Amino acid sequence: MILYVLRHGEAVEGSDGISDEWRYLTEQGRADINKVVERISDHGHKPRLILSSPLVRAVQTAEIAARQACRKNRTLITALLQPGSDLDELTRHILQQKEAKRVMIVGHEPQLGYLVAALLDTRDPVALKKGSCVALELDIDKNGTNPALEKPATFLWYIVPGRKIMKSPKKAFAGQ
Repeated sequence: MILYVLRHGEAVEGSDGISDEWRYLTEQGRADINKVVERISDHGHKPRLILSSPLVRAVQTAEIAARQACRKNRTLITALLQPGSDLDELTRHILQQKEAKRVMIVGHEPQLGYLVAALLDTRDPVALKKGSCVALELDIDKNGTNPALEKPATFLWYIVPGRKIMKSPKKAFAGQ
């Protein structure tokens, strides 16, 4: 399975008038996501399924990705991608989507960084920039179990808005 881990784009700041779950993408956030998603389409197979956090900024990011990069334009909203959700439960849910073969998840930091670090079996969590995407290859057997939980995922690339694609995890997560 190819797993695309996409952090939502830049969103308006929370304030007295707007709660965290209702924060929406800024114009810059939308532009960045459009560019990143276009680059995702250019660097491999398009996702067949998108799983998104229910928070507005993530749903808006997922909609842009579905329009531009999702082969079948199928998006599911899951509470497992909300901030603070259980990482093991999220991982199991992702693995259950093995039939899709290429899955994109859209969510938030620090959860996505912890997920990427766990799948790559690194000691330190990684921090994903707003609007960035990491592509990983997971080794999943026919029964839907993941030897990757014992065997790390393979890092394919990392795209950050306005930067060149990084194909080395050392370069991608240097200085963190």
